Amino acid sequence: MTNVKKKQLKPLKVLNANIFTRILYKTNFSNKKNNQFLLSVDLLKREAKKDLFYICSKNVENVFNRLFKKRDPIFYIRNNGDKIFLYLLKNICEEFLTKQYGYRIKVDQVKLKQSLYTKNLLNDLAIFFQVPFIALVNPQSGEFKSIYYPIYNYASESFLEALIDNLIIEIANCTIYYVVINFSFLYAFRQTLYRSTFLSLRNFERFKNNLIWQLQIRSSIQRPADFYNSRYRIFVFRTNGIYSRVIYANRSNQVLLLTKFSLLTITFIELKDFLVSRVEEALYIVSKGARFALTSVLGQSIGLVWRGIIDGLKK
Repeated sequence: MTNVKKKQLKPLKVLNANIFTRILYKTNFSNKKNNQFLLSVDLLKREAKKDLFYICSKNVENVFNRLFKKRDPIFYIRNNGDKIFLYLLKNICEEFLTKQYGYRIKVDQVKLKQSLYTKNLLNDLAIFFQVPFIALVNPQSGEFKSIYYPIYNYASESFLEALIDNLIIEIANCTIYYVVINFSFLYAFRQTLYRSTFLSLRNFERFKNNLIWQLQIRSSIQRPADFYNSRYRIFVFRTNGIYSRVIYANRSNQVLLLTKFSLLTITFIELKDFLVSRVEEALYIVSKGARFALTSVLGQSIGLVWRGIIDGLKK
C-alpha cells in the first residue's frame, strides 16, 4: 500500500471510522442554514434532507472502505477518480429516489454526467474528491501537501472531517440539482419532497433560476478567482447547521487549463489591482500637493495679510 505501513492500517481504520461516525451524527442537525449561499438541498423537507445526508454519508463511507481494501488504493483513486465518483453519485441518486417513492428508480448516467452541477464537480474532482480520499489512506500524501502545504503539513483529523463534510454536502447538492432539472415538472414529485414554500410554481422556478445563475457565476467567475487567490470554499456540518468557510488551497497550475472566458476574470482582477494601486498613488500625490499648497502658499498668503493688518494698526 503506497506510503502506508501495514502497522498503520488499524489506527487509520479507527480514525476514519470516528470521522464518519461524527459526520453521521452531525447530519441530524443539517436543517439549519448558517450561510448565505443557495444550496440545492434547501428545497427539501426536513425528513427528506436528513435521509439524503444519511444515504450520502453511508455510501461515501462504503466506497472508501472498499477502496481501502485494495492493494494500492491511492494508485487506484488517482487513475479512476471520475469513474468512482460517477458510480457513487448514481448509486446515491437511485437509493434516495427509491426510498422516497418506494420502488426502484433508474438514473440515466449520461444525463447525470451532463448535469451542470456534476460538470462543476468533475472540474474540481482532484481537490473535491480524490485528495480527501487519498488523505484518508495517507494523511501525509504528496497530493495533499501539493495543495495545502505549508498551511497544513498533514491532514489532521479535524481537517479531514471538514473535507469529507464538504464532499458529502456537495454530492447531496448535486443529487438534488439533477432531481430538480429532470423530475420537478411533476407536481406530485414536488409535493412529496419539497418544502411548502416551493409548492408554488413561481417560487420553485425562481429558486431554480437563482440556483443555475449561482452555478454559472461559481464556474466562470468564482472558480478562476479562487485559483488566483489560492483559496477554496468548502461547506461543513456543525451541530447548529451548515456553514461555509474559505481555506488555503494552491491550485495555480490549473490556471493554464481555464477557458478564455474564465481567464478574463483573472485579467479583470489584475487590472483592478493595477488601477487601484495607481489611483492610490495619484491620490497620495494630489493630497501631498494640496497639503503643500495649504501649508506653504496659502499659509504664506495668510501670513502676509496678517502682517499687513498689524502694520496698519501700528500707524
